[in-house]
Amino acid sequence: MTELTFLGTGNFEAQGRYWNSFVLDSTVLVEPSPTAMPHLRRCGLRAGDIEVVVISHFHADHVFGWPFFLLDAALAGGGRTLHVVGPPGVARYLEEMNELGGIGNVGEFALGELDLRFMEVDGSWQDAGPLRFKAVEVVHVPHLRCFGYLMEWAGQVIGYSGDTTPCAGLTELASGSDVLVLECNGSHPGSPLPVTHMDEASVRVLRSQHRDLPLILTHLGADVDASGIEGVIVPDDFDRLTV
Repeated sequence: MTELTFLGTGNFEAQGRYWNSFVLDSTVLVEPSPTAMPHLRRCGLRAGDIEVVVISHFHADHVFGWPFFLLDAALAGGGRTLHVVGPPGVARYLEEMNELGGIGNVGEFALGELDLRFMEVDGSWQDAGPLRFKAVEVVHVPHLRCFGYLMEWAGQVIGYSGDTTPCAGLTELASGSDVLVLECNGSHPGSPLPVTHMDEASVRVLRSQHRDLPLILTHLGADVDASGIEGVIVPDDFDRLTV
């Protein structure tokens, strides 16, 4: 059994919910969102206990908490190993984030306190400390490579869609998961922006194709209503679920 702690369950706009981020037990942080660090503290979790950070793509709502998390993890220090998993270029991207924030010295400090190991995903099964995972590329926006994950943990495979539309990658994730944490941003009728996310209708289609797969919805838009979709769990911010 695995405990999932949701540090936030909202989408980019964060209307009524904080930005999407969750933790497997107290060990794997999925998405260092802008509020990940204070919400770890609020949930009684410590950056010093996180061994793996998993990043799906480089949109701000998924990664802009990195400098704050890195500082707290480095202060816990002790030379421990911290694995950071993400799309190609992840190490450089996070370094540039620190530089842009005027805190390049935090990155330098962290290198003296942590054994930082950045791992670019390659589509195969890979190992990052205690986590065995496979990244699966999904279709989200044309200007960024975006990934979902199959994560072997505590004897089961926990899937995470990242940000996605219905696509072959999402089908692979659903087929390979024992439980799937799935985004549902909503359709936002009338929006001038292209459709780049799941909505309730696409979740219903996925539900019909994988009837026995538990679905946990996150990255939720303010207008999303999944109450009529059978076998779907919609957690609130700071909820803990055992799966």
